[in-house]
Parts: sequence; structure tokens; C-alpha cells
Amino acid sequence: MNRSILTYSITLLLLFALPRNAGTARADEQKDEDAETTKPDPTEAMAARIRKSVVIVRASGRDGRNDGHGTGFVISKDGLIATARHVIGDRRSVEVELPSGKTASATHIHAITESVDIAVLRVDANNLTPLELGEADRIRDGQSVMTVGYPRTTQYSFYRGLVSGRHEIDGLQMLKLAMTVEPGSSGEPVVDEQGRVLGIVTLKSTITANEGYAVPVNHLKTLLEKPTEMPISRWMRIGALDEGRWDIVFGANWRQRASRLLVDGYGNSFGGRSLCLQKLANTQPPYDLEVDVRLEDESGAAGLAFHADGNNRHYGFYPSAGNIRLTRFNGPDLQSWTILHNEPHPAWNAGEWNTIRVHVEEDFFECYVNGERAIRSRDDALTSGKVGLAVFRGTGAMFRRFRVGKDLPSGFPDDGQIAQMTQIVNAVSAVRPAPQEVVTKMKPHARFAARFLEQQAEQLELKAKRMRQLAADVHADQIRTQLLAELKEEEPDLLMAALLVAVLDNPEIEPATYVRRVEQLAREAASDLPDDASEQQRLDTLNRLFFKEYGFRGSRYEYYTRSNSYLNEVVDDREGLPIALSVLYMELGRRLDLKISGMGLPGHYVVQHQPKNGDPQIIDVFERGALMSRGEAEKIVRDRGFPLLPQFFEPQTPVQIIRRMLVNLLGLAERDREDDRVLRYLEILVALDEKDPEMRAKRLEIRARSGRLQEALTDADWFIDNLPEGTNMDRLYELRAALERQLETQQQK
Repeated sequence: MNRSILTYSITLLLLFALPRNAGTARADEQKDEDAETTKPDPTEAMAARIRKSVVIVRASGRDGRNDGHGTGFVISKDGLIATARHVIGDRRSVEVELPSGKTASATHIHAITESVDIAVLRVDANNLTPLELGEADRIRDGQSVMTVGYPRTTQYSFYRGLVSGRHEIDGLQMLKLAMTVEPGSSGEPVVDEQGRVLGIVTLKSTITANEGYAVPVNHLKTLLEKPTEMPISRWMRIGALDEGRWDIVFGANWRQRASRLLVDGYGNSFGGRSLCLQKLANTQPPYDLEVDVRLEDESGAAGLAFHADGNNRHYGFYPSAGNIRLTRFNGPDLQSWTILHNEPHPAWNAGEWNTIRVHVEEDFFECYVNGERAIRSRDDALTSGKVGLAVFRGTGAMFRRFRVGKDLPSGFPDDGQIAQMTQIVNAVSAVRPAPQEVVTKMKPHARFAARFLEQQAEQLELKAKRMRQLAADVHADQIRTQLLAELKEEEPDLLMAALLVAVLDNPEIEPATYVRRVEQLAREAASDLPDDASEQQRLDTLNRLFFKEYGFRGSRYEYYTRSNSYLNEVVDDREGLPIALSVLYMELGRRLDLKISGMGLPGHYVVQHQPKNGDPQIIDVFERGALMSRGEAEKIVRDRGFPLLPQFFEPQTPVQIIRRMLVNLLGLAERDREDDRVLRYLEILVALDEKDPEMRAKRLEIRARSGRLQEALTDADWFIDNLPEGTNMDRLYELRAALERQLETQQQK
């Protein structure tokens, strides 16, 4: 055996033989009855030294229950604590138990990143003992390391192990640890033999025992270079439900993200009940109430509430432990609740999104599961009230597409619509006889049967691919039509247009949710201003709210990712590309009566504030509102190899801004070779400028490559008719002839 491999294997065996240390026993204790003295254990001594800088991090929900537990470590003597981002959750209060045993509340989120799973908290404490941050580029495979922390409980423990290599997870290079990583170890420091931090534990392997992963320390150091500190009071408001629309009854942790309502934690009513009621809905019968729901655990219970009095009385229609349940809640406890229906229903799809619906009339109501009626009831104990959502027993659940109204269109097609769509797409009708029956009937054709069935399967797979392609095309066409119509308005709504770009890739996004969120932010800013506020006061308030209190920032990690271009995710995560941040900043400014326009510098988007009196100010939103001189802007242009063209310094129109956002997304899709996504962007880009030969040539190529041959021929004909400069006519006619041959072959299949 190779000597280095043998040495490494022996080292692993020795390390894994070390017992867990609970703070009192030695990690490598060995007793020798003949020895008169015992040598000090350097491992235990090092762990004791590191322990002076290690803390317990607890996150609590609205109900005060402990919803998160992990470890953190001190990185500055004046109260900065590093931990894993997921330990603190979303919009939860955070407490830190210091090495002294005292508890301190986090006063600020000093710095945070979603993509790398790191958070830095500030607590009101001084004279702490910080750990030294090491150098990630000096970490060696096989290097001995240690973790110290408080997994699961407050019992202190430490482990020895090795850095066994690197592993990419979701595009991030992680340190792979050959050592024990317990549930609850997130946030523990990974230190070298000198006690310097090399990484932060964030993941335990779900496949291999004694294996975990840590974020390299260089990401923490980068985050600390440009922190975006925000008060914990603002952190608690991020993702909060719109107070003008929703009313939370009985607590629990309700929040919103990506047009979904999320809930976890126990309500303070009996059985952990919690309600989220809509304030303004008109609920005079007849009306319909509908939502899509997905449970984290099918043994839980979460669904619709109606005829609610805002306290203990309401109806609930929801899945519960595999059944579909209808309950009348008359009071605060089990004795006052009446279960009206509690049976399984074949239309319910466990573990998936399901649509539940209630149709309410004056003298009865009906409950539906995925378009199929499950219950009809004439129970009349409760006859009116509010509508909304309900959750029980601390169930984690997600809701989307909550709707209420009269004659609410069904989310499921009727028989006539199905027949029409079937005719349009020539869908395959699959007959499913029993397998043995098929085999018996195929016996006379046994010589050819296997190959024949393979051919049929290939045909079905091709048709299935075409159906999925058609479904994506229908959605893309719908959003493209909306987006182009918006941009053709005399005064296009830039915010709506930017949100529609996100909907193009994510059909679940509801733009209205984010429009309301932006308007809410603008109202918050306006509420801090006097009635006669000057332009400078309004601008200063915008900057304070945007950069300091809510911590919007330029993305320092995974800069080239789609999330940084989707405006809804920029709102949710408070980080993004320069242009996405600039769009949000401009839209907030417009609502504060500020004239702020976009400037499309090459490779770096900025904005310009034009006051009614005085010189314009160039503002770098990506750099947290830093002012930029005209000379600095010109330097950016020259450094990227461009001449100082006027177009770089002129205010951009909504069409130009949306085009640039789409070009950014196009580049990412081309890099990842995602043809369907590439085509979605190109269809809009060509529609915005039909004379652009570059985008049309790209569309021709991608249409041909994805089997859309008739559409590709249309683009080829455009080139023949318009002959852009540099067109090779011979090559063009050859291409067109090849497309015709491929189309003929395709149509024969």
C-alpha cells in the first residue's frame, strides 16, 4: 500500500477512536497503573482555550418558543458573533449565551448572506475573547482540525478530525470534514492546531457517518469587509405579512417569501392553533375561497378558515393526518370543537401541492380537493365572518395563490376545456390494462413485440417532451405578451415590468405581492418625513431606510446567479446585481417624489438623482449609495474599453433597462446551456428590437437546436429578406435547405 495512504488511514482510525468530550473527560484518556504522572493533553487544552470564545445561539419565534439552536463564536471583543445563517432563521429574535454564562440579545444583524450561509450578529457586550481568522488558501487536505461547540443542548463538546478535501454544494466550494458533526453543530468554528478559524460548520452529511461540511473562512472575511448592519427591529420586519391585509390570531411564525405564505411554530391557542385572516375580503355569500397548500409533514394540519369571528369561532377545512377534515370551532378547547367530516379523499396528493376550495352559499357550503367535491354541508351554527388560513399542532406549511371572491374562476378545466385542449395538442390517450393481460395478448407477436413496444415508448417520450415544451411555451407567451404590452404604455410601469421578467422563469411569483411590499417600504420612509420635507431630506431618508435599516446591498457571492436579477428575490434577500438594486431604488425614489434615473455604464449600472435645483448626483446603489463623480464614471467606461459615448450618461428608458436585465439573464442561460431559458429571453429581446441581427441570429440557432424548425425557417427568411451587413448568402441558403429537410423528417415521425 502507498505509504501516505496507509499513514492517512491509520490517522483516521486513531481520530475516530477518540471519544466525545463533554467538558470533563479527556479526548484521548489512557490509564496506566504503573505511571506516576499523567502528561497534560494538548487537545483538551486547546479546546478549553477555544471554548472561551464559543457561544450558544438561540432564535425564537413570535410565540417565544425556541425555533433555532446552534453555535457561534466571537470575532471581535466589542460583540460581533459569527454563526451559520440558517441557525437564526427568518425574522426571529436572537439571543446569545456568552462564554461567561450571561445571555445577551442580538441588537443588530451586522452582516449576512443567503448564498454562503453565514450571519454575523452584534450583541451588547464588551471585553470578549475573539478567535483569530486563518487563511483558507493555506488549508491542506489531511490537515488536522478541531470543532468546539454546543450541538443540540447546552452541553459543551469538541471533536478532532481532518480536512479530507473539497466538495462543491450548490456551486459553493466547501471544506469536507472527516469527523463527527452532530445535528445542531451548525455555526461551530473549525480551527487548526494554533486555534485559528478555518471554516464554519454548516452541514452534516446525510449519507456518510462522521462527515460534515464547512464554509471556508475566506467568505466570512469577505463579508466583514463591507458589512450591512441593520437593527434587529428591522430584521424582524423582513418577510413580515402585510399588516394592512392580514391579521394574525394566536401567534405562530407567519411570513412571506416568493409570493408564498409560510408558517411554522405553535400558536398559543389549544392544539397549537393559529389563524391568518384577511382583513378586507368581502365575504357576503355567495363567495369562493381557494388556496394551494403543501405540508412539510403529512401528519400535520393546515388549510382554510372561514366564517371566523377573529377569535375562537370559525370553520376549518384542511388535511389532517392523511384525512380531509371539516371542523366547526366553537370555542377555545377540544370540548367546544365539532368534527363534521374526517375521511381520506382519493384526490389528495400527499407530499405535493394541493388546491383546496370552499364554495359558500346562504344555506350550505361545499368543500373541494383538487377540483373534486369532497364535502357538502348545511351546518349553520356559524353564518358569517372573516376568511383566511389556519394551522394546527405546530405544522410547517406553505400556501400560495390565496384567492377569495364571487364566482371565482376554477383553477381546473371543465370537460369542454379539456376536450378542446386535447384536440389542440393531439394528446395521447394511455390505456392501462393489467401487465399480464398485455403479455398474454402479445404472445402471438413475441418475435417483434419487444422492439415494437420500445418504438412506442420512444414515440410517447417524444410526445411527452413536446407537451412539456408546449406548456413552457404557453406560459412564456402569456408573460411575454403582458411584458411587451406594459413596455408599450406611454408611461411604462418599470417595477411591474421587472417583476414580470422574474415571472417568466417562475410562474408562482405574484407581482402584486411585491408591488405592495415596495409601496409599504415607501410609506415607511414617508412616515419619517415632515410634510414640507426637502428633496435632500427625502433622499437622505431613502438612503437610511434602504441601506442602513433594511440592509440592501450588492451581492458579493455568486454574483453571476439568476437570483440576483429577479426583483422578487432582491426584495426577499436584500441583495442583487447593480441594475436590479437600482430598479428598486428608483421605484422607491419615485414614490417619494424624487427624480432618479438609471445610467447604463458598461458592466456597472448606477443611478442619477436630478434635483430641481443644483447639479445631478451619480449614486452607486451596489456600493450602498456611495456618490460617484462624473470623472469616476468616465473611468469605468474607459477601463472597460469603450469610448465616452453620450448614451452611457443619458437617462435610460424602461425598455432599455428591461433589455439589459434580459441580456444579463441570457448570458447566464447561455453559460449553463439552458436552451429553453435562452429562447424565452431571445423571444422578448427580438420583439423589443426586431432589426437586431445578433439576437435574431441567436434565436434562429436556438430554435433549430430545440426542434422548433418552422419558427427557425421564419428567422432564416427574415435574413434573406433583409440581408444585414456581413450576411453570407450561400451559407444562408444552405442553412435554410437543411432546416426544410429536418422539418420534413420531423413531420413524418
